[in-house]
Amino acid sequence: MTTAPSDEAVDILLVDDRAENLLALEAILEPLGQRLLRAQSGEDALRRLLDREFAVILLDVQMPGMNGFETARIIKSRERTKFIPIIFLTAISKEDEYVFHGYSVGAVDYIFKPFQPEILRSKVQVFVELYRQQRRIAQQEHRLREVERQELELKHVHELLESEARQAQTLAQSAKELKQLNEELHRRQLELERAMTARSRFYASMSHELRTPINAVLGYSTLLLERIYGPLSEKQVEGIERTQKAARHLLELVNDVLDLSKIEAGKIELRSQPVEFPALIEDLFVTVRPLADVHGSLLTLEQQSDHPIGIVSDPRRLRQILLNLLSNAIKFGRGRPINVVVTPTADAGVAISVTDHGEGISKEDQERIFHEFVQLGKTQLQDGTGLGLPISRRLAELLRGSLTVESVVGEGSTFKLQLPASSEGGRTLRVPDQEVREASDERELSGANGSNGGPRHSPISTRAG
Repeated sequence: MTTAPSDEAVDILLVDDRAENLLALEAILEPLGQRLLRAQSGEDALRRLLDREFAVILLDVQMPGMNGFETARIIKSRERTKFIPIIFLTAISKEDEYVFHGYSVGAVDYIFKPFQPEILRSKVQVFVELYRQQRRIAQQEHRLREVERQELELKHVHELLESEARQAQTLAQSAKELKQLNEELHRRQLELERAMTARSRFYASMSHELRTPINAVLGYSTLLLERIYGPLSEKQVEGIERTQKAARHLLELVNDVLDLSKIEAGKIELRSQPVEFPALIEDLFVTVRPLADVHGSLLTLEQQSDHPIGIVSDPRRLRQILLNLLSNAIKFGRGRPINVVVTPTADAGVAISVTDHGEGISKEDQERIFHEFVQLGKTQLQDGTGLGLPISRRLAELLRGSLTVESVVGEGSTFKLQLPASSEGGRTLRVPDQEVREASDERELSGANGSNGGPRHSPISTRAG
């Protein structure tokens, strides 16, 4: 029996095929107080080495099956065990050739039986102390690496804290600057709101003041053309008609500028109520038919549903949008048919497409036509303010819808107005200024009548606005 090994004890592997030899080795090495493990063959020794570390191996040379030399060669070939010291023990093979062979396969010593117990213990003790020292060095290296790791972590934490402090200082400065910018922005916003309010009042007042003389010009020119004040020569009629046309154009410009200013100021008035298609389109056909007759265009309406399509929207603003689209299609349709298609949408809304077969619009101009005061291909017969389409698109967006165009040069254009089932909940803002309301109502009246008591229709712009 060996004495109970201490916590500092190391493992020593004893390999011999004879039990009495193993017992003798244990008796000799017991005073060292280490853990002595047996192996009775080379194969058994290799299995022991799979799960334990040994300070030294005492290996018998002569064993049946795998002898000591073969066992040592395998031990030294493995990365995990190649540095374990091996002491060969043998009672035969004392020739130099065998001794040299033992050292060549990795042995650190070659002891012949019978051996002196003190010498064997002394040699084993040297390797035990060497193993302990190596283990202590490894532990110290591990602790050193752990200390270095902790120092790196502390350094990293310190750098993070410094970085966070700098960031906090930067954020504080940014917050201060942001607060100042917000205050400045709020101040400018208030100034802008006051300016826009003043501009809206100015536009409303200007519109009212301008409409009065313009309507007077239109009224008196109509009376002159109706020969109320006596007969007119051909040249006089031509001059009065030109004057009347110019007055209508000026009135249209005033109306469009007022509408645009109200939209930009967020003070356009929307009044939602049930609207039914295609009834609204049919009413508009009556309004624009005289213009279509002048240009020789045939108006057709197609409904892609078995029943009328009802939505909740502002019928007055819808008429304004669709009148603009229809009149543009007539003016630019080269006298060819104008097709209007009403289609229900998947969200219970409606899509209205107005298609002409005129000159068409180039790809690069298809977005420009929705910019203010842009006109394409303007002639004397196709005058306008350049605001109709921008206003129409903004009104469509206020109604929670959209207005888009598809066009091919030389083949024509299709303007598509898409509307939801309800425009309620959109950007509907009431007009606080009574003058703005009166001006908008006056536009309806002044723009709804044609010359010489002709059919009622709203003023129409060119396709480009």
